[in-house]
Amino acid sequence: MQVPNSFKLALLKQMLLGFQLSAVSSNSMSFHERKNAIKLSADAAMVFARGSTRWTRGLVASLSKNRNNDGLLRGILGKKYERLSLPCCNSWKIPRSRKILKRCLGLCSRRKKATGPQHDVESSSTLARRLAKKRIQVLKKLLPGGESMEGFSLLDQTLDYAVSLKAQVDIMRRLLKISKASNLNK
Repeated sequence: MQVPNSFKLALLKQMLLGFQLSAVSSNSMSFHERKNAIKLSADAAMVFARGSTRWTRGLVASLSKNRNNDGLLRGILGKKYERLSLPCCNSWKIPRSRKILKRCLGLCSRRKKATGPQHDVESSSTLARRLAKKRIQVLKKLLPGGESMEGFSLLDQTLDYAVSLKAQVDIMRRLLKISKASNLNK
């Protein structure tokens, strides 16, 4: 999946703005403070460049938990900060009928009592379901705001987040190369 150049340009602009606002080049900052300021600037720039999605709202929510980040987030995101920091009301959970659930649970309990070759198939499918559930739980923990997502929405937002992270890494690598080149020329 290719990232548009407009996204990369917006990401770069906002990341540089974040570096200026947080005074990353200041000698008075410790290594830990500088690392946190760079990470915060890069994440806020990614949120600005991507716009309003469920993972960007989750990322803003987690970044804004620390009140020290508030000024920098407002500086980078501008008017978008207020809109993105509002809680997301969309729930993607599918409404289910109790009758259908009872019927399904009844069938499942009858299947578990079966023995023989069919039992082996069902135990392997049960194992596969358990493994898929564990992986989904891990994915929900990795994706900002992923705890409230299910199914296709979770996979779609994860793909979008991964592509955005890849663009962020590419830009940070280019900035590092430029920084090294400018230090060699001094």
